[in-house]
Amino acid sequence: MAAFSALPLWLLPLAPFIAAALCAVIALSGNKSAAKAAPALTLVATIVSALIALAHVPGEGHIASQSYEWLTIGTGLKITLSVHLDALAWTMVAVVCLVSTLVQIYSTAYMKGEAGFARYYACLAMFTCSMLALVLADNLFQLYISWELVGICSYLLIGFWWTKKSAGDASKKAFIVTRFGDVGFFLGVLLMVSAAGSFQFTEVAHAVTQISSGQLTSLPLLGPQLFLIIAPLLLFCGAVGKSAQFPLHIWLPDAMEGPTPVSALIHAATMVAAGVYMVARLLPVFAASQVVMNIIIITGSITALIAATIALVQTDIKKVMAYSTISQLGYMFIGLGVGSRDAGMFHLVTHAMFKALLFLTAGSVIHALHHSATPNDMRLMGGLSKKMRVTSITCGIGVLALAGLPGLSGFWSKEAILGAALENHSPVAMLGLAVALLVAAMTAFYSTRMWLMTFYGTSRSHEAEHAHEGPASMTVPLMILAALSVGLGFWLKSGGRLSAFLGGGVESAPEHMTLWLTAVASLCALGGIGVAWSIYGKQSLAADPIEKIPGYKLFVNLWYIDDFWSKGAAAGALAFGRFVAWFDRTVIDGLINVIGGACQLVGNRLRKSATGQTQLYTTVVMAGLVIAVLAISYLQQVGGR
Repeated sequence: MAAFSALPLWLLPLAPFIAAALCAVIALSGNKSAAKAAPALTLVATIVSALIALAHVPGEGHIASQSYEWLTIGTGLKITLSVHLDALAWTMVAVVCLVSTLVQIYSTAYMKGEAGFARYYACLAMFTCSMLALVLADNLFQLYISWELVGICSYLLIGFWWTKKSAGDASKKAFIVTRFGDVGFFLGVLLMVSAAGSFQFTEVAHAVTQISSGQLTSLPLLGPQLFLIIAPLLLFCGAVGKSAQFPLHIWLPDAMEGPTPVSALIHAATMVAAGVYMVARLLPVFAASQVVMNIIIITGSITALIAATIALVQTDIKKVMAYSTISQLGYMFIGLGVGSRDAGMFHLVTHAMFKALLFLTAGSVIHALHHSATPNDMRLMGGLSKKMRVTSITCGIGVLALAGLPGLSGFWSKEAILGAALENHSPVAMLGLAVALLVAAMTAFYSTRMWLMTFYGTSRSHEAEHAHEGPASMTVPLMILAALSVGLGFWLKSGGRLSAFLGGGVESAPEHMTLWLTAVASLCALGGIGVAWSIYGKQSLAADPIEKIPGYKLFVNLWYIDDFWSKGAAAGALAFGRFVAWFDRTVIDGLINVIGGACQLVGNRLRKSATGQTQLYTTVVMAGLVIAVLAISYLQQVGGR
């Protein structure tokens, strides 16, 4: 590691950027032989970044940093480009590099033979570069630029199969919906910088401390108390968009139109993690107002509950996992909202492992059933455990970790969130705790249902009957992620490693949860698994029993939230746009035309007076002088009175 510790920290995000540029050149060349080098370039770059990070494993209070002053605005506002590797950033770098590496290896088989192979890897490398630049930032400017780059990369990857209309529509939907949140985020950045006079996180946090203590009262536009609510909420808008929280969660399920490895990367380590990381990084700013923290808890609770109910009734294997991701992100925001950065980030790390595992196992199933007209439909699967042993077992481990089975990674991180909510004691935190327990039972049910419909029983289609396991490049990443899904949570929880790796927070996650809450959480997980097994463990089902539950129509129609946006808000925006266009063409253009016509008429009349006769011109000048003299005399008389 000594050799890598000597390398500049700038290579952390720069190595994937170089790989992306080289892959883009290969893609533009159209050389199919050269395209085979794209995975190697991307993989080597990501591994180099990981090794540099490993050479700087953070100790207590250790921060590795390199900064370059890029621009100075006015007399004191400086913009820097930096690499700030503290405990929190290091943890995210490790997650991003690990998941990205495994996704790249997996993709060599999954994407084999696809047109645009080098373009795919160029986008993957740029995605990794953007996320690394985001987590390594020490200022709002670099964070915002990287934030937008992550959005661009997700647009390119979700719409990778751009000739497919649904993929193109999904990429545009993801890009446009997240823009709503990003507008608020941008305004929040401007407010924070105007108050702090700096983009630096430390200066922004210091300014917020001064405002909350009454030392800083001269603020642009807003009073101190209002500033402490409005500015953080505007920043939180960005997290709502990027991390798919209610009501901007609608883009994430549609993003399943992209290649499945992309889904694993987006859902586990990159785009959706960006919002959680931003709130964790700036948690002191949000924690300055209890109103803001309560809104974060309520948003996370609503999102977790709504997404879990929708996941209950899905028949598309990727959609189940997509809504599961939305729900688990809500969990993370509950942890952050009750003031525990450790708990929220702990769940982000463990969730990254088992959710990447679940998406890649879904990819293995889809890859095996690719000849089917509907390879994602769980109703046409079944019996795959006999055909795809590794995928079946590793997916089962991922399901149990997601369900929070005692001892697995998901159990420890969910326990941290529940314990933090219990210790908070506030009514809103208790609401979040109740929702989290309910969602835990629902999560265990729908994840077990997904596994049973996919792998258990007998084959329900010709393609499922003839499915087979993928190559080692697909199964080895599954086994690595399965091992992490089992042991990572306990390893982080024991020996104080959690606070050491995450650097602590406003309030650390509790080391021990009360016995009764542990028992309730475990019963929720085991109860959900048991109910799902009792229903779907039968060899054959004439119809899906989930269709008979109360609220099924509401859930299958996505709580009509998508309809509201597409038929209500979008239609209203289009109608308003048409009105503006009509007003511009009719009223504004009409007024301009009237003024232009009047000027033209006057000009035509005056043009006729230009006869060239000196006598006429002299008469006009004299008349003008007489009128001016009379006017001046009159004004003097009026003034004299």
